[in-house]
Amino acid sequence: MTTSQQVASRLTFAYGLVAAIGGTIGFVKAGSAASLVAGGGSGVLLLVCAVLIGKKPKLGLIGAFVLSLLLVGRFASTALKGGASVVAVVMIAGGAAVLIASGLALSELLRVRHSTS
Repeated sequence: MTTSQQVASRLTFAYGLVAAIGGTIGFVKAGSAASLVAGGGSGVLLLVCAVLIGKKPKLGLIGAFVLSLLLVGRFASTALKGGASVVAVVMIAGGAAVLIASGLALSELLRVRHSTS
């Protein structure tokens, strides 16, 4: 695994934990089943992507990128409508970090594969 893939995997794993824990907290504090399903579900999927980056890098990186893009979009939309909460800022910043890291690692992966073809 390249250094950029390791960074992307670690950031994706951390972001997945934050999403899963946040969804659980939302459920416990507000009784929001939607928070549990969305946060827990996206968190678990991000954790799977983090593991996949080591085994099937292209699939894992694309999954991490798409999930992070969706989460950033969701929290940015909420922040624009009603002001940025701490949760929104954390999810946007974490998602941006994963987007950058996974995008760079995916770009490097595709460039290496293309140049060896």
